[in-house]
Amino acid sequence: MLSGILVLDKPKNISSGNYVRKLKKYLSKEKVGHAGTLDPMATGILIACVGQMTRFSDYLANLPKSYEAEILLGQQTNTGDIEGKVIERTNFIPSKNELEKILNCFVGEIDQVPPIYSALKYKGKSLYKYARKGVNLNMNSRKILIHEINFISFEKNILKLEISCGRGTYIRVLAEDISKKAGSLGTLLNLRRTESAGFKVEDSLREESLRNDNFREKIISPGDALNRLDDIQCRSEIIEKITKGQKVEMKLTSEDKFLRLFDKNKNFIGVVENCNGFIKPKRLLTID
Repeated sequence: MLSGILVLDKPKNISSGNYVRKLKKYLSKEKVGHAGTLDPMATGILIACVGQMTRFSDYLANLPKSYEAEILLGQQTNTGDIEGKVIERTNFIPSKNELEKILNCFVGEIDQVPPIYSALKYKGKSLYKYARKGVNLNMNSRKILIHEINFISFEKNILKLEISCGRGTYIRVLAEDISKKAGSLGTLLNLRRTESAGFKVEDSLREESLRNDNFREKIISPGDALNRLDDIQCRSEIIEKITKGQKVEMKLTSEDKFLRLFDKNKNFIGVVENCNGFIKPKRLLTID
C-alpha cells in the first residue's frame, strides 16, 4: 500500500475534494485526502494525502502557506470574490502609496470574521448552505496569523499582493478588509497558492503528469512530507514503548511540540508529542 503525499497544481473551477478524487482512478485501494482546502476559483498547490498519510494531514495543514492575490478595487460582492453578485460599488480608488502604507496594519495576529460563503461548519452544516438559503448568521471573529504581505503591483484598479499566512486565513476576507481600510471596496479577482508546508508550486504536478505510469515515483514518503517538523531517532526499546502507547522520559534540544520519530534504520514511525521532558505517541503509522 502506498503512503505519502503528491504536491498538485489545482486548476480553476474545481473543488479541492473533486480534484483530489481524480487520483482514485490512478491508485488502487489507497485512501486519498488533502491538506488545506482551496476554493474552486483558486489555483496552485494542493497537497494530496495518500494511504496512511491521510491520518497526518492536519500537521501539513497547520504549516504556513503563501499566495499571490489579485484584488479588484471599486466593488464588493456577496461572496468576497469575483464569482459573486456585486452588492456595492464606489468611485473612490486609493493611490498606490496609500495602499502600501496600510499593508503593515494586517501583519501579525489579527481578527478576522469568516465568510458566510465558506465550508466552515455551523451546527453540522457548511456555512454556504445557510447563505444560499438567505439565512443570516452573525459569525464571531477569530484570531489568524499573517506572517508577511508584500506589494507586487497596482494597475487598472487591480492590487496584486504576495501573502504568507497561517491556517484558517481567508484571503477573500483579507482582500475586503484591506480595501475598506483604504477607504474603498474590493473583491478577490484571482488567487494562486504558491507555497504550502514548505513545498513550492513550481515543483507541483498537473493532472496530465499523473497519467504517466511513473507518477507513483513522485509520491513523497510520510517522513519526508513532514520535514518541517524536527526529528528524533530512537533505539528499538524506546520505539517499542512508544508503539505500545507509553511515554518515555527524554531530554530534547528541540522546542517543537510535535516531532517526527524514526527508528535506528531511519524508518518513519510516526509523530510524537514533546511534553515536559517526555515524548509520548501522538499519531503513528499502523503496521499490517
